[in-house]
Amino acid sequence: MLARLLWILLWPLRLPFMLLRRGVRGARGVRAADAAAAGGASKLEQKSDHYDRRYSGIWQVFTREPSDETIIRADEHELAAQWAQKALKYFSHRLELFPAQDFYEEVERDHFITHVAQIETEGQSNEDQFIRLMRQGREIANANARTLFCEFAPLTLAIILTLQAAVLLFNPFGLLATAQHAVALHGAWADSAGGIVVAATAAGLGLLFIVFIYRFSFTHVQRQNAQEMNSFIQTEFTSLNQSFNVARAECMQAETRFDSTQHDKVEPRASAWALTYHWIAIRQFAEELCIRNNLFQIRRNTWLYKASGFIICAVLSILAVAGVYFLEQTVAVATPTLPACLYVGAVGLVFLLVAYVLIMREPFSIFASRLPKDEWSRFDKLRVGDAIAEQVARDKKQIVIQRDRRGG
Repeated sequence: MLARLLWILLWPLRLPFMLLRRGVRGARGVRAADAAAAGGASKLEQKSDHYDRRYSGIWQVFTREPSDETIIRADEHELAAQWAQKALKYFSHRLELFPAQDFYEEVERDHFITHVAQIETEGQSNEDQFIRLMRQGREIANANARTLFCEFAPLTLAIILTLQAAVLLFNPFGLLATAQHAVALHGAWADSAGGIVVAATAAGLGLLFIVFIYRFSFTHVQRQNAQEMNSFIQTEFTSLNQSFNVARAECMQAETRFDSTQHDKVEPRASAWALTYHWIAIRQFAEELCIRNNLFQIRRNTWLYKASGFIICAVLSILAVAGVYFLEQTVAVATPTLPACLYVGAVGLVFLLVAYVLIMREPFSIFASRLPKDEWSRFDKLRVGDAIAEQVARDKKQIVIQRDRRGG
């Protein structure tokens, strides 16, 4: 606990080096991406949670992999039998009613989504490709939000407050006098013109920089990441939808695939294809829950990072005012104590309200707006209930027709 506290207290010293390191990684990102693309995508997630991270400047970039989802064909009866066994494993699963996790998203992930992935990967991993990429997309979105709110914005505020305090206290190159002559204020404000101009300039430059970073850098990267994720989701769901339609059709037509001497083959064939489309529906439902789970965490964590960054900036502003007051008592300065503290505090307050409340208002909507959920081939479009009802009704009808024929 003490080590963690010291690590947090050293954050202002670590921050410039963290941003510099990310910039260096960004220069290496293209080469890493090319190497990853050459290696191809794997059906199973590796045991390590680490993956090659691409950077665009200080931001992490999500890279979509080619989908490894298999689209089953009508003649792949052995594959259908394998998927049928997976469905039976799922239906025999006993749900944990008293999970140890504290958070709902962890319970949903570890006791449903993970179980489906374990069956899909035949017990070799807790994540298949889809779940792994959704997790990576979530981690990247959260990392970018953390960089913006908890690192970049506080660093910007720290720089402008430091420069402002230096001008107010030590008046390098006579900047206060220059600013006072540049802007003519009357009455009680005349003697404060220099400090007011310096404060306005510091706040304006800091906020202008935040606007540029947020609107033209952070927003662009987050939208691009969401579009890459959306492309992968659409491909995955389209493949599942096609496989479902094939399995449903084969189940309905199983008796037409054999002649009168092969009656014993109809039942296992129909059963396999029926369980196959059930398994596809289960996977579709689990993947939609996975998306909901990860987007919930992105929305929640983005809000928490924004609140944390706000608090960090507030603390920096208080420390800046305290630092100015301390220097006023120890060294000869160019601006009286009260005005200097007011100017520095005003810049911190304006930065907090404008940057965090007005400029960076809805960071999660930037990401969510590029995920058009209504355009995906969703679970409800599979119409699983209609498929089951049609199959049962058709089989019962044939039973009645055959009974009547024998009775006649």
